[in-house]
Amino acid sequence: MTSVFHLEFVFLVSLFCLSFAFVDSEDGTTLLEIKKSFKDVDNVLYDWTDTPSSDYCVWRGVTCDNVTFNVVALNLSGLNLDGEISTAIGKLKDLVTIDLRGNRLSGQIPDEIGDCSSLKSLDLSFNELYGDIPFSISKLRQLEFLVLKNNQLIGPIPSTLSQIPNLKVLDLSQNKLSGEIPRLIYWNEVLQYLGLRGNNLVGTLSPDMCQLTGLWYFDVRNNSLTGNIPQNIGNCTAFQVLDLSYNQLTGEIPFNIGFLQVATLSLQGNRLSGKIPSVIGLMQALAVLDLSCNKLSGPIPPILGNLTYTEKLYLHGNQLTGSIPPELGNMTKLHYLELNDNHLTGLIPPELGKLTELFDLNVANNHLEGPIPENLSSCTNLNSLNVHGNKLNGTIPPAFETLESMTYLNLSSNDIKGFIAIELSRIGNLDTLDISNNKISGSIPSSLGDLEHLLKLNLSRNNLTGVIPAEFGNLRSVLEIDLSNNHLSGIIPRELAQLQDLYSL
Repeated sequence: MTSVFHLEFVFLVSLFCLSFAFVDSEDGTTLLEIKKSFKDVDNVLYDWTDTPSSDYCVWRGVTCDNVTFNVVALNLSGLNLDGEISTAIGKLKDLVTIDLRGNRLSGQIPDEIGDCSSLKSLDLSFNELYGDIPFSISKLRQLEFLVLKNNQLIGPIPSTLSQIPNLKVLDLSQNKLSGEIPRLIYWNEVLQYLGLRGNNLVGTLSPDMCQLTGLWYFDVRNNSLTGNIPQNIGNCTAFQVLDLSYNQLTGEIPFNIGFLQVATLSLQGNRLSGKIPSVIGLMQALAVLDLSCNKLSGPIPPILGNLTYTEKLYLHGNQLTGSIPPELGNMTKLHYLELNDNHLTGLIPPELGKLTELFDLNVANNHLEGPIPENLSSCTNLNSLNVHGNKLNGTIPPAFETLESMTYLNLSSNDIKGFIAIELSRIGNLDTLDISNNKISGSIPSSLGDLEHLLKLNLSRNNLTGVIPAEFGNLRSVLEIDLSNNHLSGIIPRELAQLQDLYSL
C-alpha cells in the first residue's frame, strides 16, 4: 500500500512539474514573439533566448509569480528599444505591470493589450507611438495607472475610459489628441490625477469637473479650450494643482475660486479679463500663483500679502494699474516676483527688501517712478533684477555690492543719474549688466574689468565721458560690449583684441 501511495505521489508531482513546464513554455514563447517586434539596437535583451537552459523568469525586465511562474511584470523602460509593440502581448494574461516608457517605440498600441485582464499599470510614455487610443483598453477592469504621455497619439479621448472602475491616474499629456474632454470622465469617483496638457483639445470646461471628488491634479495646459472658467470651480475642494494655462479661456476669474486649497493655480496665457479677485489672498496653501499674460485690469489686491507660503507670484503681461502694494513685502517665502509689462505706477516699495529669499524681481515696462530702493540689497539671494523701461530716477545704489548671487542686472531705459557705482564691480557673478539709455555721467570705472563672468555689457545712450578702460581686456568671457551714443574720447584699447569671444563692440 505504501509503495502504491508513493507511486501516486510521484506521478502527481510529475504532472505538477509538467504543468509548470507548459506554462514556462507558453510565456517564454510569447516573450520571444514580443522581442521579434522590437529592434534591440543595443542588444540589451541578449539573455532573451530560446535555448533549453534559458529561464525566462530571470530575463532582463521580466518578473514572474513565485508560485505559478507566469509573467506578472514587464519593465523594459529606458532601454533605447526601437520597433513596435507586438500583438502577442495580449497572450500574457497575468501581467499586472507593463512599463515600456522612455524608448523609441513606434506604430500603434495593439488592440490585444486589452486582453491583459490582470493589468493594473500601463506606462507607454515617452515613445513615438501613433494612431488612436484603442477602445480595448477600456476592458482592463483592474487598471489603476494609464500613462501614455509624450507620444504622437491622435483622435479623441475614448469616453469608454470612464468605464474603468479603478482608474486612479490618467496621463495623456503631450500628444496630438483632439475633440472634447469626455464629460463621463468627470464622473469617475476614484480618479486622482488627470493630465491632458499639450494636446489639441477643444470645447469648454464642464461644471461636472467638480464631480471628481478624489481628484487632486487637473492639468489641461496648452490646448485650445474656450469659454469661461466654471462658476462652481470653488466646489473642486480636492484639487491641489489646477492648471488651465495657455488656452483661450475668456471672462472673469470666478470669485469662489478662493475656496480652493490648491498649492498651484496656473491660469496664465488665456484671455481672462476683469480684476484679480481679492479672495485669492485667502488661499493660504498657494505655493505658485500664475495669472500672467491675460487681460486682467485694476489694482494688485494688497491682501495677496497674506500668502506667506507662496514662492512664485506671476502677474506680468496684463493691464494692471495702481501701485505695487507694500504688503507684498510680507510674502517672506517668495522666490519669484514678476510684475513686468503692466501699467503700474508709483514707487518700488522699500518693503520688498524684506524678501530675503527672493531670486528674481522683474518690474520692467511699467510707469514706476522714484529711486531704486537701497534696501533691495537685503535680498541677498537675488539672482536677477530687471527694472527696464520705467521712469525711475536717483542713482545706482552702492549697497548693491552685497548682492553676490546676482547674475542679471538691467536698469536700462530710466532716468537714473549720477556715476556708475564702482561697487557694481564687486558683484562677481554678473553675466549681464545693462544700464543703457539713462542719464549717467562721469567716466567708466576701470574696475568693471574685474567682472570676469560678464557676457553682455551695455552702457550705451548715456552721458559718459573719458576713455574706454584698458582693463576691459580682462573680460575674457564677454560676447557683447555696447558703449555707443556717449561722449567717450581716445582710442579703442588694444587690449580688447584679446577678447576672442567678442562678436559685437
